[in-house]
Amino acid sequence: MAMTACPASSKRIDGTWRPGASGVVGHAVAGRWGWWIGSASLAMGGVAMPVGLHAQSLGAGWALDGTPSLDRPGVAGNRIEPGFETTPLQVGPFRLEPRISAIGGYDGNVFNEPDARRDAALVVAPRLDVALDDPRHRVNVVLSGRLRRFARTGTENSDAYGARGNGRFALGPNVQFGVTLEATRQIEPRSSSGAATNAREPVSYHRLGGEAALQFDLGRLRVSGGAGVRRVSYNDLDLREGDTRDQSFRDTRALSADLRIAYDLSGFLSAFVQARGDTRHSFRAAPNQARDSRGGAITAGIKGEIAPLVSVEASAGYQVRDYDNPDFRDFQGVGFKLEGEWYATPLLTLQLRAERRFRNSGNRDVAGILEDTLTATVFYDPTRRLRLSLAGEVARDNYRDVSTRARRVRADVQIQYRINRHVALAGQVYWRDQHVSGAPLVNAFTAFGAGLGLTITP
Repeated sequence: MAMTACPASSKRIDGTWRPGASGVVGHAVAGRWGWWIGSASLAMGGVAMPVGLHAQSLGAGWALDGTPSLDRPGVAGNRIEPGFETTPLQVGPFRLEPRISAIGGYDGNVFNEPDARRDAALVVAPRLDVALDDPRHRVNVVLSGRLRRFARTGTENSDAYGARGNGRFALGPNVQFGVTLEATRQIEPRSSSGAATNAREPVSYHRLGGEAALQFDLGRLRVSGGAGVRRVSYNDLDLREGDTRDQSFRDTRALSADLRIAYDLSGFLSAFVQARGDTRHSFRAAPNQARDSRGGAITAGIKGEIAPLVSVEASAGYQVRDYDNPDFRDFQGVGFKLEGEWYATPLLTLQLRAERRFRNSGNRDVAGILEDTLTATVFYDPTRRLRLSLAGEVARDNYRDVSTRARRVRADVQIQYRINRHVALAGQVYWRDQHVSGAPLVNAFTAFGAGLGLTITP
């Protein structure tokens, strides 16, 4: 097929307005009735499509309730059969989309340990998207839950839930004000840095935060600046020996600020420079475990279309992290981020992501982990009802204060089929492997799993 059949971009690339990941809740779409009916899924394009391996794991290795983060509409990965688009439920000035997803299947390594233990599991994920129907202002809110139940391994049963929202308000012809808010209870996967090798249950934590920003449009120049606050607190962890492990050393409160300047080069491509700084405070840790620190980064890059069928956001810069506690190792070095998409044909989209980031550790003796990640995803839509996706990820964790190194490899294959505008079916097979060298702060393991399910959108 002719490669030029892919649709053009839906809007100009400005490369400036990014209120923060916690506020990216997607466009609210419609539903018909106000409550969820349902049963089982990985969702189907436009209803709830996993974002390769960046979709959040809902336990048992399954990814649910995400949407593909593609720059163009109507390409492989987010195409919808004509006539299958959902119809908004209009309630006053708001549009609502309720839906419920669930998936049942097999988890070949419940605890992510060398000695694998198998079990069957069910994950149910209700969700409600709410959007303000206003041409000048945008408000999106997502209320979601994730209930996980195992057949024999009751300690792994868990509930996660949250509310995320963002808003963008026009204060004038050239000024916009944006705000994002988040309040969630989340579960860490067993393979995370905070998952103690002798833990009886998965790690759970609460996250509360918000950001506010202003953006000024000055012709081809756009300037945005903002500030945010985030609080993360961890619940105590039960161990298999019957003891309880205090997780308060991980609790942090962070204040951040950033400034971004972007220049429109062509209407479809912009160059930008961004500066960001933050301060973090351990508000419950013992003095010798406190992770109070200051950090910052300066990056520069480009965002937009570098060719008719290729879009990219690429940036690189220098980042630092200085700890008050002399026992923790400071960090100074290069950081980078790359997100690229190639719409190879109308039926095939390739997505590539690479990033280096510095994150908080779940181990008492390690303050920060330097993580390098590379993810590639292929979306193939032989028809608008049927979608195939293949995703692979390679990641490396460098535990800065000890000799531990972890390398993770993951593959995920999904098949999704839309029956009609209300029902979508899906199947998924995944494989994961983690190799650990140095001190065994996390488990080395191999896992395999599969699941089947559906999504119902009234």
